[in-house]
Amino acid sequence: MYVLRKLLSHLVIPRHRWGRLAALLIPFAVLGVWLKVLRVRAFYPESGTLDWAAQLSSEVAFGLAWALLWAVFVSHGPGWWRSISFYLAHIATLILAVYQAMNHEYFIRTGAPLGWEQMEYAWRGQDELSGLLASEVSDSTRTLITWAVVSTTLLPTILGPALSRLMNMRPSRLIKRLAAVALAGLFFASTWSAPTASASFVLAGPVRLVVGPVREANAYPSQPEQPVVLDPNTRLAARDGEKQRNLVMIVLESQRDSSTLPVTKAPVTPVLDQLKQHSIAPERGYTVLPHTSKALTATHCGIAPPADMTNSEAEPGGIPSKCLATLLGEQGYATGFFQSATETFERRRNTVTNLGFESFVPLEAMDTTGFNSANYFGYEDDVMLGPERSWIQANSGRPFMLSMLTVTAHHDYNLQGYTPIDFVDDPLLNSYLNGLHYQDRFVGKVIDMFKQMGLYEDTVFVVTGDHGEGFGEHRLYQHDNTIYEEGVRIPLLIHDPKREAKVIDGPANQLAILPTAVDAVGFDLVTEGTYQPSLLSGQSQGSVVTTCHIRARCIATMEGDLKLIHHFGDRRDEVFNVAEDAYERADIVTQTDGAWVAEKRNTALSWYVAWEKAYAAAR
Repeated sequence: MYVLRKLLSHLVIPRHRWGRLAALLIPFAVLGVWLKVLRVRAFYPESGTLDWAAQLSSEVAFGLAWALLWAVFVSHGPGWWRSISFYLAHIATLILAVYQAMNHEYFIRTGAPLGWEQMEYAWRGQDELSGLLASEVSDSTRTLITWAVVSTTLLPTILGPALSRLMNMRPSRLIKRLAAVALAGLFFASTWSAPTASASFVLAGPVRLVVGPVREANAYPSQPEQPVVLDPNTRLAARDGEKQRNLVMIVLESQRDSSTLPVTKAPVTPVLDQLKQHSIAPERGYTVLPHTSKALTATHCGIAPPADMTNSEAEPGGIPSKCLATLLGEQGYATGFFQSATETFERRRNTVTNLGFESFVPLEAMDTTGFNSANYFGYEDDVMLGPERSWIQANSGRPFMLSMLTVTAHHDYNLQGYTPIDFVDDPLLNSYLNGLHYQDRFVGKVIDMFKQMGLYEDTVFVVTGDHGEGFGEHRLYQHDNTIYEEGVRIPLLIHDPKREAKVIDGPANQLAILPTAVDAVGFDLVTEGTYQPSLLSGQSQGSVVTTCHIRARCIATMEGDLKLIHHFGDRRDEVFNVAEDAYERADIVTQTDGAWVAEKRNTALSWYVAWEKAYAAAR
């Protein structure tokens, strides 16, 4: 009984509080600064002394502020409050230490911080994302998380008594008051970043988690300049005397436009490069939102996708507009969607249903014998060719729309059973380029199949990417929030054997595909809704907008040769002449008319709000 009372007494009034707090909070602060040092070395290796100071300032200030915060709590109030604060310090520091470790690993892999949106997305879709998450967990990830747990649980217990004897802390009332003042100053200092530096990089991770929602709340206008309309009564009208032709859409996974690729030892996309010479294509094609399920909505429906991370396009009624498959289905077309990836990823079956397709054939419905794995959730794209041929034959006698989504170039770029070509020296980038090359050959095989089946002349082919992929060109990796050309510029072409090739002046994005496709196969679009002009109409596409996956992270407007990137206060906006500078190495914002920059920024923000409100009203 005595031992039990003694133990309870130590729990209620913990011994060696100051030493244990020091052993808890000092390693935590050091961990944050050390991880930031590693990130600076990885992303800004040429940093000078002042750069280092600016990049480390938030991490140092936050670490000191966090330590002072709990010192103030534990030194004020009655005994029960001090004991509660002591234990809360351990729990909160453990959580933040694990977050710091995960944020560092995510940053190293993507070039972007781990925010609320990504954590919610991973938690909500952990079953679907298990392959992706497993592929990203490395020994360094495990080591960091293990250290975060050990340093916040075992170290305070082991080192606390000795530190308490050394410290012999009995802070005076003046010291307590000064600590409170210093605490406020340090928290304020932790929110500062230089205007030319990326706040998402500079700010300590926990600080950014607080600052981000505040910034987002003030990021957009309350009302759009020009509202958009979603017309549920949109329909097609067949043109008199014009034969309605088949439509094939090939959406290429993670396919950057060849103009954004580095110099390579051999051509990466010879089929697409040649095909473009015989097709109708804008000077520059862009994704609307660089994420696959979003891009499928844009390419098939002609409307901006819902700009959320909840995959709402897969919900019942998630796409409040008629898409190509529905519109053509109403005209008697057979419609089928094929993909070489599993159907479970991002609830693809639900999305395809909302797109209006009669048939959906995912990887699970295909015979993979003799074909190789391409990554953690798909097989090489040639696995689709046989089933597609069978589907076309089963629907002979009817015009049809056939869509297909490849997967071979998707992260983690791990195509098996294939002898890679030596395009570049970087092994990871070379694996990706081999995926692009495979998809390029796949496009050629699809067109050859249509020629062999005698359907080539009666078919219009739409070939586009869903998005690009970054490999650190602008310190960003993969695609969701890579707003530079490597992430958003894609192949976009309409190949019609019965039409002359033509290059359309200026940029266009995936929203031009639906009106162009229905125009090319012989229909007029009858609607009160908001659509881009057909690329065949001769009308200007106007300002073209593309946005990041995360709200208030980044958005870009392209008009003519100029591209404005708005960073929502993360750092100064940028302007590039992408006709002359496809790699976006020379920011010319200081040489660009400020009124034009403001106008294009407002155009992009208004566009985003207009579509956001249109979805809210329709749902």
